[in-house]
Amino acid sequence: MPTQQSLGQRQIFGMKRESLQKKVQKFYSDTQNAAAVVEVAIAVMIRNSFVVGDFSLLFAELIHEIYLHTEATDLLRRFCPFFENYFDHDEWKLVKARMFKNSKDYRKLNDSLCGYKKYLQEKTTPVEKLDGQQYKLISVFEDANGKLHTWNLGDADPEIAIEKADALLRLLTTLTIFQKAGVRRFVKVEKSDIVNCTRKTLVQKEKVHKEDEVSEQISADTDMVNSSDDMSMSVANEEGNVTPPMEKETLCGSLPKKTHETAPSSLQNSNATAMMTEEQNNSTSKKPSMALSAYQKSKAVYKKPKSEKQKDREYKEELLKGTKYGKKNKHEARKKKKKRK
Repeated sequence: MPTQQSLGQRQIFGMKRESLQKKVQKFYSDTQNAAAVVEVAIAVMIRNSFVVGDFSLLFAELIHEIYLHTEATDLLRRFCPFFENYFDHDEWKLVKARMFKNSKDYRKLNDSLCGYKKYLQEKTTPVEKLDGQQYKLISVFEDANGKLHTWNLGDADPEIAIEKADALLRLLTTLTIFQKAGVRRFVKVEKSDIVNCTRKTLVQKEKVHKEDEVSEQISADTDMVNSSDDMSMSVANEEGNVTPPMEKETLCGSLPKKTHETAPSSLQNSNATAMMTEEQNNSTSKKPSMALSAYQKSKAVYKKPKSEKQKDREYKEELLKGTKYGKKNKHEARKKKKKRK
């Protein structure tokens, strides 16, 4: 007996109290499905017993209308004891008389459900005692096909007893409204845990605004300084009758060319001398080996060339050194040198 898509598992366990109440009332007005509304009411009771929020006695007028005016069915009888606190004493007598022909049948059913009724009526931990901490109930169920799926419920009560949680989850498996592709979702409970899901704030909105204000102030100060520089340049130009203020890149790019064109000859000579001095300094800052090689090249270039007569004499001397006469003369020269010493 699945509900319409507009009233499914996500809406029943996730919507706020007022929105959920309006949704259920509209669902019943459109479908007149009393059995589905009763199961939704049981699911909301289970939610109310798990979470720290208040979902008690939701759409009570609709429950009154169903149990006092609609036809009695097996499903309405099976869950009837859970709605006793929705009615006063006299109204509850009428409900029992309409649903059960024999009072013994009601007492027997009520005794079997008294454990669930006790847990459904217990109050959960107040939100103030959680100190801003948030918890989530994570449960694993088996569906009618034997496949496992996870069910999450936010704003869970971390102080809930294990016996209470086990009883409420087993009660959830008796509901048939939660289906997917015609397959019941909650058939058997496999496991259930409560975890802390408190969000930790890393950046606050107020801090971000302050940083933006500081950056805006810095940019404003920078613009003010730039505008004052431009103003001073324009004033100087007016006094000196020079070119109007330009951007820094344009000014730096046009300055050397303008100086070369309009400067007097003495200024050009001084600029040329400064350029030569800079080139000499750059040349001396090179490595020693590079400077030495440059010096040797310049020395070789300016060396006096040899005459043809000198070249011919040196050539003959080299040939004579290779003969025996040349070696003999060399040996004799060494002997003379020793005798002198």
